[in-house]
Amino acid sequence: MILTGGAHPAFAFRWGALVLFDATPEARAALLAQLAPRIANPLAVPLAENAWLSTGAERDEISDTGEIRLMDLSTPRLGILADALAKSAALSHQEMALDRTLDGMEPVVTRLRERGRLGFLSRGLMRAIGAALAARGRANARIQAGDKPDLLWEHPGLERLHQRLSDEFELPARCAALERKLVMVGEIMQTLLSLIQGQRSLMLEIAVASFILIEVIATLYGLVAR
Repeated sequence: MILTGGAHPAFAFRWGALVLFDATPEARAALLAQLAPRIANPLAVPLAENAWLSTGAERDEISDTGEIRLMDLSTPRLGILADALAKSAALSHQEMALDRTLDGMEPVVTRLRERGRLGFLSRGLMRAIGAALAARGRANARIQAGDKPDLLWEHPGLERLHQRLSDEFELPARCAALERKLVMVGEIMQTLLSLIQGQRSLMLEIAVASFILIEVIATLYGLVAR
């Protein structure tokens, strides 16, 4: 979605990314204040991603130093660049969140590997499962790096620029790596839930057996007492 045009265009995306071009701190603050009522669950510390941009190139290209050189600063070209930057920032956020989830599950997995059992259902274990469930939930809204921006339907000549930016920010590779980690989290979560269910079933069987044993002892005691 294009928010502003002119010399300092801005683009907003449904997954919570905002891309600004050459905006002053005052303009940035004003735009964020304008968007605040529409933002749900904002990050405590927003994640920022920057890019160097120049214009007047004979063709759209990216230099060896990472500078993005565009033929002009038309809204469609900036929109393609904004899409790549927004996806890169969103992937960075999801990568960090998923890494924290895997780090939180590591002690539980280590305990299971070393002792062969989970032990009592500790808060740490429940937090690990909760984090895994949250990560799986976020997967339903994850960014698909392979999705092309809608602008390409109206401006197919910018396909080459889109592909170059996608390669520069490694969007397909990062999306594939994120998918593999999500599969890993899902497998770990299912294993833990299965073990917990088995452990609870065993505890229930022990409780039932103990109750029966108590009943038998009480009956025998009653017979002896007579």
